[in-house]
Amino acid sequence: MGHRFQPDLGVDVGGTFTDFITRDGKSFKLLSHSKKPGAVLVEGAEHLFSGEDLGASRLQIAHGTTAATNAILTNDLAPTAFLVTEGFRDILALGRQSRPKLYDLEPKPLFGGPDRGHVIEVPERVDVSGQVLQEIDCSEVIEKALVLSKSGVQSFAVCLLHSYKNPQHERVLGEALRQLGLQVTCSSELVPEFREFERFATAFTNAGLVPLMRGYVADLKEHGAKLGKTWGREEDPQFYLMQSDGGVMSLDLAQEEPVRLVLSGPAGGVVGAWHGAATKERQRLITFDMGGTSTDVALLDGGEPVVGQAEIAGRPLLVPVLDIHTVGAGGGSIARRDLGGALLVGPSSAGSSPGPACYGLGGPATVTDAHVFLGRIPKGHFLGGSFDVDHEAAAKQIEALGAELGLSPITCALGILEVAESTMERALRRISLERGFDPRLFSLVCFGGAGALHGASLARKLDLAEVVVPRDPGLLSAKGMLWARQKREYSVSLVGVEASEILSPSSSFFSDLRQRAQSDMTASGGDLGEAQVLSLCDLRYAGQSFSMTIEVVEGESLNEKFHQAHRRQYGFDLEDTDTGIEVTNIRLRVLGQELLAEAEPSETMEGPALPIEYAAVIFGDSAEDVPIYQRASIGVGQGISGPALIVEYSSTVVVPPDFELAVEQGGNLVLRCKE
Repeated sequence: MGHRFQPDLGVDVGGTFTDFITRDGKSFKLLSHSKKPGAVLVEGAEHLFSGEDLGASRLQIAHGTTAATNAILTNDLAPTAFLVTEGFRDILALGRQSRPKLYDLEPKPLFGGPDRGHVIEVPERVDVSGQVLQEIDCSEVIEKALVLSKSGVQSFAVCLLHSYKNPQHERVLGEALRQLGLQVTCSSELVPEFREFERFATAFTNAGLVPLMRGYVADLKEHGAKLGKTWGREEDPQFYLMQSDGGVMSLDLAQEEPVRLVLSGPAGGVVGAWHGAATKERQRLITFDMGGTSTDVALLDGGEPVVGQAEIAGRPLLVPVLDIHTVGAGGGSIARRDLGGALLVGPSSAGSSPGPACYGLGGPATVTDAHVFLGRIPKGHFLGGSFDVDHEAAAKQIEALGAELGLSPITCALGILEVAESTMERALRRISLERGFDPRLFSLVCFGGAGALHGASLARKLDLAEVVVPRDPGLLSAKGMLWARQKREYSVSLVGVEASEILSPSSSFFSDLRQRAQSDMTASGGDLGEAQVLSLCDLRYAGQSFSMTIEVVEGESLNEKFHQAHRRQYGFDLEDTDTGIEVTNIRLRVLGQELLAEAEPSETMEGPALPIEYAAVIFGDSAEDVPIYQRASIGVGQGISGPALIVEYSSTVVVPPDFELAVEQGGNLVLRCKE
């Protein structure tokens, strides 16, 4: 965080499209290529900056990636050795003994731990207080590690009991392995927090991701160097990666701690939604990000929702993440007949190749094809008319699926949307109603290439206050990369400490974390005093298993803030009892300079908005002529009564017959149900 971070280009690498947007608003989309991410990023940069005078400054590119997420979901991690305290070799396989499917008599764990042949038991022992009971003996461990390395193991996770309290044995073993040229992740360096299973699972997953991310970074640097030579610049582009907590990290850190990238892409959307839709009066948002493969939703009650743990494919990960819920319902979600004869939509996706049937590459019927068939993605307007949509191919697949299900083509297409929206509705209910929030008090912020196609319908189902469609909705995740800040979080466990002992952010408990943060800042040429620093505390009532994170603020009662937060989250508190409040972890969150979004000009228009054309669109049993408006031609002060379609380069907004649309200052479209 020592240098100034101000990216020139934001990039969101999605499952279907890779989105590009510059600081001055120029945008571009390319089909994604999972095997050649660097080539796609460079191609987009060349397209947007070719021939421009970039001055003497080094080009900065911030992007989100699904590489880490996909590797975990497909279990495509590098062969990894697990070095654990003697007697605890099965700790990851045993896990927490939870049963996600209560009535499954033969449950198969999503995360079964390491290959048994890749486990090395380490002779050593440290007790819960950090006292050494048995000194470590590395000699035999190192011999076994070398044998595994020669057999194809690419990474090593060092996970010793109670190392969060006393990391000395992990440091000794980790250093010995590194001197041999082996790639090592030590759990106490990555997440020095209690709970062995979660800490070990995080370190083991990180170790498995390191070789993958090293290849990813090497590919970026290789193509970045080619781009620098093409432009005749002395310095190559500087790449940054979006972290799961909505901040950005350098490529060097990404190579060492790739587990922090598990929600990299979706995090950009949440940051973009907050900066693009929140106002002084609008602080309660539900974000709805629908892309080609999945839909990501999050609830923002006054700010970006950062939590201290995530779970991906059964793996608990002790890293800060934005609280995002994902379901397999995107524009490319495949519609098909299930074994019982019912219509099933998703979670499998057609991706970018072959893609939906309307891409003309022989793909299956998808959610996008249903919209095309119903006229809701009108001819000549997909990606501003630069992408030819094959309406006949879409109709052919919808008709074939309808015949298989015994439905008319219209009923089949409407059914595809209804089934997909039922999945999305459940996701929205899970983050709002199931957590005690009344969705009627929230605005639904729709973005992603397909979000605005479904926003009004979902708002009707959940009785949401309004639907907000920011500028460039299909590019908002990429735009979020431009608004992101550099972030770094430091933590340590203090199990057993009373909350009353931590009185202020300057408490001695935070001194070690501040020293670590200052050391990192100094190494990058900065100073901790230039950053925003938040002191946080994980608290729980004595006897509870899980904690809540509360900010420590000078002059505010930490106990009272915890009682209030517990009451808000769970509907009760124990303030009037003698139950103590104890600390589990403390955290220091360091944030770089905030890049405030510049207000985009909004032209005020008088008189009615004029459509550019009319097209046949199906909202009920039959088609009707519906006006189509170019978004850029609608200004503040103009309103549109549904039914209507609003088209722009990155998305299409559907305004159903029972909705009306207005344009607010800043250019956001606001849809509300008619009285």
